[in-house]
Amino acid sequence: MRGLGDHLSIGERIAFYRKRRGYTQEVLAGLVGRSTDWLAKIETGRRKPPRIDMLTDLSRILRVPLGDLLGQTVLVEDERQQDDVPAVRDALMSPRRL
Repeated sequence: MRGLGDHLSIGERIAFYRKRRGYTQEVLAGLVGRSTDWLAKIETGRRKPPRIDMLTDLSRILRVPLGDLLGQTVLVEDERQQDDVPAVRDALMSPRRL
């Protein structure tokens, strides 16, 4: 989510990946054993981000690396930075593609 999600909060990243998976708030909240209200507050920033154990559960269910939810995306680049991996990933992650 490099570039696209650099400015997003953890809650906004959870919402992004939830929507990408096609889950409603009700479905995702049920999968982690929480209420829809809890998830809505997390996603909108009205509640502090969940603890790391809950973030781990969310990342597993959403099938994304924990680092992506935390905003610590790691990309593979060569030392000369002349490879196309970041550009390809950014293009694939653009909202138009999702």
